[in-house]
Amino acid sequence: MKKINIFFSLMIIFFCLIFFSDKRNEDLVLELENVGDLLEIEFIKDGELYLKNKNLVIKKIDVELSYRDTEKKNGLTYRSFLKENRGMLFLFQDREDYKIINMKNMRIPLDIIYINQFNTVLSIKTHMNPMIEIDIPKTDEKNIIKYVLAINAGMSKKWGIKEGITKITWFFNGKNGN
Repeated sequence: MKKINIFFSLMIIFFCLIFFSDKRNEDLVLELENVGDLLEIEFIKDGELYLKNKNLVIKKIDVELSYRDTEKKNGLTYRSFLKENRGMLFLFQDREDYKIINMKNMRIPLDIIYINQFNTVLSIKTHMNPMIEIDIPKTDEKNIIKYVLAINAGMSKKWGIKEGITKITWFFNGKNGN
């Protein structure tokens, strides 16, 4: 009888621990989500990117490089602003790699510029509002998306970026990125 009482006592303690730890975990998750709303990640200049139409530089911007999986997945998330002459350049190794970019947790509207393996602008998605899914442009074997440039909404029009015409050149750590 004594063993049964100890067993039931342990079971009650065990279930209480599970119940309260689940409640604590839910509270922790909510707190972490709220921290994300307060979090602000600073822009880190990794290099410079030149946008050119017919070999004439139309704009030079500072860029933050995104090449690791976590960087590509997070992108410009947790940023409340992006200065006009800045952007984030995503580098892709795999044909399907660019599909992880989304605006789900974004705070600012952006222009998303898809660039092929020849450093030519393939497609531009303008005024992409925060918290939406992005339609990815169709590509073929001749036009593989190699880079994606995210800049403030409206800048692609303001700077004169054109599909099939604008090319990029970028430099990081004193090395040509091409």
